[in-house]
Amino acid sequence: MQQGRETDAGRPQLITTRAVDPSAVQAQSAQDAALSAAGVQLHAYALIHIVGPSDEAHARESLRRLQDRQLAIPISPSAVQAVLRLREGAWPRSCAVGLIGAASRDAFEQGLRARGDTPPPLLCASQGGADSEALWRVLRAWSGDAWQGMRVLILRGDGGRDWLADTLREAGAEVEVLEVYRRVAPPADAPGLQRLRQLLELGAPWQIGAASALHNLCGLLRAAGLEPARALAHRRALVQHPRVAQAAREAGFGRVDVVEFRADALLRALRDGG
Repeated sequence: MQQGRETDAGRPQLITTRAVDPSAVQAQSAQDAALSAAGVQLHAYALIHIVGPSDEAHARESLRRLQDRQLAIPISPSAVQAVLRLREGAWPRSCAVGLIGAASRDAFEQGLRARGDTPPPLLCASQGGADSEALWRVLRAWSGDAWQGMRVLILRGDGGRDWLADTLREAGAEVEVLEVYRRVAPPADAPGLQRLRQLLELGAPWQIGAASALHNLCGLLRAAGLEPARALAHRRALVQHPRVAQAAREAGFGRVDVVEFRADALLRALRDGG
């Protein structure tokens, strides 16, 4: 079979690996709904599980004082969901929100609508593969050089890049980085490892959004008695950022394509098996 063209009765297939909260009901994303409607057979296999922050009381207290901030930045869709779960009360209009990627924007807007909140000003780097650098360009267009003394809250999981926080501090902002969730690897239990072996046999492309997901995938493969470089040598990864692409190659994927995580772009990539 050619990479990326593996089908079930002619249907393209895709293995999705986005992070999930095992304690929450998972709704189908707009992207997945559009792919399914286009005839793509999706196989979900979360490579990151989301759990609560190490200090939930501190996180809730910091979010309770959002009215004291001029800008809050949930750094990912998982951060958006965690913040909306931890934040009590309406979102203050005085606190603008910086977002990276359309998925984060959609999650934030949907979450506020579900609560009946009026959205604050949204500053979004929404192009495919957007990152902290892309968001900084949006923030500069919003505030120019008026950062001195601005109070900014960056909301993220445990760990992560410090580039945006450092850049904001250098511009004069007062920045707090708040952990609102933690990422853990899925359990390497018998059902999960059996599912992993079945997905490898499909030969379908893997949609992977983070280098940490690749780290977890390699750990699960080893737990299943498989050498990652050998198991992935004839598999294809679809990623949306060059940094993740490099990590996918290092993990052993035989083919890695950088693709915007939009339904139309993913569909074109699946149809172009190469």
